[in-house]
Order: sequence, then structure tokens, then C-alpha cells
Amino acid sequence: MSQVFKVALLIETSNRYGRDLLYGVRDWVQKSSEKWSIRFTEQARRAPLPGWLADWEGDGIIARVDSGQAASALRRSKIPVVDVSAERPSSEFPRVSIDNAVVTRMAVEHLKGRGLRNFAFIGDRRFVWSRQREEEFRRLMIEGAQPCRIYKESAASSDRQGSDSELRGMARWLKNLPRPAGVFACYDNRALQVLEACQLCGLDVPNEIAVIGVDDDEVLCHLCNPPLTSVLPNARLTGFEAAAQLSRLMHGERFASLTHYIEPIRVVERQSTDASAVADPKIAAALRYIDEHACEGIDVSDVLRAVPVSRTLFDRRFKTLLGHSPHHHIVSKRIERAKNLLIDSDLSIAVIAELAGFLNASYLSTAFRRETTLTPYSYREKMRTSRPSLSA
Repeated sequence: MSQVFKVALLIETSNRYGRDLLYGVRDWVQKSSEKWSIRFTEQARRAPLPGWLADWEGDGIIARVDSGQAASALRRSKIPVVDVSAERPSSEFPRVSIDNAVVTRMAVEHLKGRGLRNFAFIGDRRFVWSRQREEEFRRLMIEGAQPCRIYKESAASSDRQGSDSELRGMARWLKNLPRPAGVFACYDNRALQVLEACQLCGLDVPNEIAVIGVDDDEVLCHLCNPPLTSVLPNARLTGFEAAAQLSRLMHGERFASLTHYIEPIRVVERQSTDASAVADPKIAAALRYIDEHACEGIDVSDVLRAVPVSRTLFDRRFKTLLGHSPHHHIVSKRIERAKNLLIDSDLSIAVIAELAGFLNASYLSTAFRRETTLTPYSYREKMRTSRPSLSA
């Protein structure tokens, strides 16, 4: 009889990220030939390790190791551990975690794509991953020679985060931003507070303040007013890779306790960033036209028929305001559509090319590799773990 590995999953399920980690582990178990017996207990974030762990005779653990106390207890267990936490700057265990630098770049690029030129960051000083996103935001602003506007939480305000007094202070800070501005909130719950602060001081979202969060927790994003744009992490792939690493450890393989970073999937756009923030009415109209028709095979001449202006002037204004050409913007929108279809469907590359507005699969592949360095097929394989992920 083949061995059955006893595996504990110490992962909270209070948010989408944690639930997707569990789905990823499930995907790996279904795909592999190994048999796992899963021990799972509902776990809150930063909760003490469960008491049953003290005498549990297991083979491996996947855990969000979010404190030194938890790390010490897991080390004493002498059971192979894979860490899926992003809440500590380093881990003594092999770790699979979100790539916070790419999350931040994706959020900022999305805001730039709306024509915004003023940016701000609102974080949560309690969490290492928030501070990492803040550091990358700061680096991007310095690199672009732009003002670095970061909401400064006091130690006291972090203890009463989301209180009326904190939201009033945040509202005053938002009111003083040069507008229109794009605000990157470190995660969806913080973004919900940003939107409430905007309501308090009468700021129009998205026309004065555009807001983007992280995690794409759909219930929370749709509770927001307006519904929240959010960066979708690939927590499912994180869980899948963590299971694969744990299997290697349980089979006796030893490797360095390094972090394997998983890139986010995409930005899921909703009304909180649904505005063209360029002052030039012609370019704003052109952006709206491209948003609506990019995947219908249009070219720049079609845009100019919808928004009459000389080609030379249009190209110059567009590049000045957006930093790239109209043609590049159209192709980027098509690539974005292709990425979504590659991840969310089983459609062939040829059909995806047609739906995204490319002449054929060859044109899609050429443009896709230029944008991502990957073929469409390689991108699909990288961003997805297994077929069950489509039906959960």
C-alpha cells in the first residue's frame, strides 16, 4: 500500500487570499499521485498555533508563519514546514509568497494607464508586506522623478484603524492631494476605508480620486461604493507550489530556506478607477473609445474618425500625456484581454487572438512575447496550476 502523508494546514480562511491558498494545495493533491491526509482547523490571522499540534504525529505542515513564537514552536516540532506567510521579512523555512514589488508596479501602471500623474500610497504599518509595497511605491516615484505622497500613520492611529477619528484625518490628507490622483491602498480592506474617507470629505471617486486595492476579495470589492478595482494575487499558485515543496521535503529532499515569489495575475478593474484623468478632452475621448473598441480590430485611424484631430497633433498629445503611443495603448488593451482569456478559459490560442482583436494567433504571439517575454501558451501554464482551478 502506498504511503499516506499526514499534512497540517495552518492557514486562516477569513479572506480570499487564505482560501485560495487552500484551493492551491487541493489542486496539487488532485494532480499528484500522492495520498495526503489533511488536518485542518479554522485559523485566525496571527492566532496561536492549535493545541493539538503538540502531540500530532504528522509528516508535514504548510503554515502562515507570522510570528517568531509560531516559528519557534514549528521548529521544535521537527516536522518539515513550508511557510506561505508574507508577514515577516525573512523565514527560516522554505517559503512561497506573493511578489510585493510586482503587485505595486501593477497597481501603479494601472493608474498611469488611466492618464493619472499624481499618485499616493496608504498602507498599514502593522504588516511587513504593506511596508514592502510602500518601499516599492517610493522607489517607483523616485525613479519617475515624481513626488512621493505616503499617508503617515501614527503608532496610535494603527491601534484605532478605521475609527471615525482616523478616517477624518485620512479625509483631510486626501483633500490636500493634487487632483486628479490615483491612490494605491495596500489591501482591499484599507481601500474600503479610503473610499469612506473620500465620502466624508466629498471627493468624487473616480474622477477626483481613483482607488485601487489588493487581493480582489470579491465580496469586499462589491461592498465598496463605488466597487473597488483590485490587484488579483495568484494565491492559488502559491498554495500549489507550497504543496509541491512540502512533498519534496517529506521525501527527504533538503534545500535552502529561500523564498519563491509568485507574481500576481492581473488588475481586476471596477468603477473605483473607471475614469480618464487627462485634462485634454480629445485624448480623454480617445481613451474611452479605445477602452470600448480595442478588441474589435481597430487601429489609430479608427480612433481619429471617432475623435477628429490631426494625426501628428494626436500622436504628440497622446505620448505627452500617457507616455506611449496610441498604437501601443491599443495593443496593450488587447494583450490585457488575451491574458484574461488565457487564465479564465480553455479557449484555443487562435480563438483568443480573434476575441482580443488580433489578426491571427501569430500576430498575438509576436505581440505577447514582446510585452511579456512569454508565449501565450507559456503564460497560461505559468499563471494557472491545474484544470480544477476553473471549476471551484
